[in-house]
Amino acid sequence: MQSQSFQTDQKARKDPFFGRMLDTDGHFYMEPPVYDRLFSDTLGPEGGGFVMDYVRKFVKSDEHREAKARNRQDLWEVKGLSALGAVDPHERVEALDALGVQTQLVFPNTFGEELRIDAPWARESCSRFNDFTIDWSSATGWRARGLCQINMGDVDWACREVERVAKKGAKGLVLPCNRPPAGVSPSHEMWDPFWARVQEADLTATIHLGGQGLLSGRDGDEMLPERGWGLSSVLKTGPGQRPDMPIRAGGEEAISPYFMLVAHMAPELFLQTMVMGGVFERFPRLRFGVIEFGAGWVGPAVERMDIWVDFQAKLGVKYDMRPSEYMERNVRVTPFWHEDLAKMVERYGMPQVYTYSTDYPHLEGSKDPIGKFRKWLDRMDPSYPEDFFVNNGQLLLP
Repeated sequence: MQSQSFQTDQKARKDPFFGRMLDTDGHFYMEPPVYDRLFSDTLGPEGGGFVMDYVRKFVKSDEHREAKARNRQDLWEVKGLSALGAVDPHERVEALDALGVQTQLVFPNTFGEELRIDAPWARESCSRFNDFTIDWSSATGWRARGLCQINMGDVDWACREVERVAKKGAKGLVLPCNRPPAGVSPSHEMWDPFWARVQEADLTATIHLGGQGLLSGRDGDEMLPERGWGLSSVLKTGPGQRPDMPIRAGGEEAISPYFMLVAHMAPELFLQTMVMGGVFERFPRLRFGVIEFGAGWVGPAVERMDIWVDFQAKLGVKYDMRPSEYMERNVRVTPFWHEDLAKMVERYGMPQVYTYSTDYPHLEGSKDPIGKFRKWLDRMDPSYPEDFFVNNGQLLLP
């Protein structure tokens, strides 16, 4: 009897866009010796929190060894640290070929304190990580493009770090959104030199799940909305669930009902201040991605911005383009496979905004991302699947 993974693989290979797909959300893992080399003297022995506590135990387990032994055979089922190419960049190329992916954005699987906390040690940790991710990405022939972390607590440092990583060959950046960067809006004029450097270097700037902070974070690591909102059982949950579940297989933040209801608020705020503050007007070639926050919030957010711009026009405030047009030109967002993509496009338009993602090798991406997105795409214009799987993602993966 054929395994489920074999059946999924055979079905995926028959998709007309298999091999050309652009994946705008992937991850890679660092094994404990590498993580310790990069972070131990800045984050200390507790660095990484529950993520590294889990990983340090898991790499020694029979479960890990057995899963790695079958990760080629069960590519679509083996997830987390044991997945093919989760750690090794050369194996990641093999995994991308098997997934039908031409190029992939790859995000860190660290706890993220170094990205979010405004402190010199955090910025030093980002620089070390960035050197590592550039080398790792280069080893894939830039098929997998690791995103460099830019801590935005200090404008001058952020500008210098963008220049430094760009010279080393970086293709993109991941930014925090848990607090106002350096205490102000990202559209404040003090950030214009930063956006100018990002545009000039033709880097892809992104915000990713976790950039707004984590429920399982610690004091000093802010979260938007504040962590306290999720620390009581304010939602109905299934058996064995809690709104603030701290960990699960793979060393990831558990995706609690509360967390995913509010996770989009921080990137939505960050993005709206950029659009309404004229960042994309001043920097028309800026590439920006909002990754793994879902997409159901996008249409209503943009509709509100369009309405407000229309009202502002009556007061003499003019924009070069409507917010929805800036979104179509400059921004891409990853829907979750369980969201009704057909309904989102029907209600709000902006078909260019939505891009394909696997979240490989994380669990959320499912064991059949192509098939699950096809469920929505097959209800849409026959030309749209190519846009979703290939064309739309070119903004983030030029």
